[in-house]
Amino acid sequence: MAIILTGTDTTAAADMAVDDAARLARDRGAELLVLYVEREGDERRAVDPDRAPDPGSHLAKLAARYPGLHVSTRVERGDPAECLVEVAAEVKAETIVVGNRGARGSRWQVRDAVPTLVLRHAPCSVFIVDTRRAQ
Repeated sequence: MAIILTGTDTTAAADMAVDDAARLARDRGAELLVLYVEREGDERRAVDPDRAPDPGSHLAKLAARYPGLHVSTRVERGDPAECLVEVAAEVKAETIVVGNRGARGSRWQVRDAVPTLVLRHAPCSVFIVDTRRAQ
């Protein structure tokens, strides 16, 4: 079965990308794999009001939100872009779906944003969701 991989940081913007990834997985008869990456030394996550306080609970709710779709979740530690690309290669994902959050600013700032890095290094197709409505 084909796998659609998406990442979440538990924000509303990331949930928009997960919703689009779920639609894509349903349309293609694929499995949806939702990846949460804990950044090393990311203490601000604990006080960020835009993020869910318990990522594990958030992932469980995401899986329940798409009845009839095979949804699995996974937690990794490290750099989000690097983990997305590595997991995509490991599971032989058909497509990686990411939001464009963080891909704004000058050309030099955007160059190192998660969506840009994933696009440059992905072993498969990449679908970038416009999540500006949620920001």
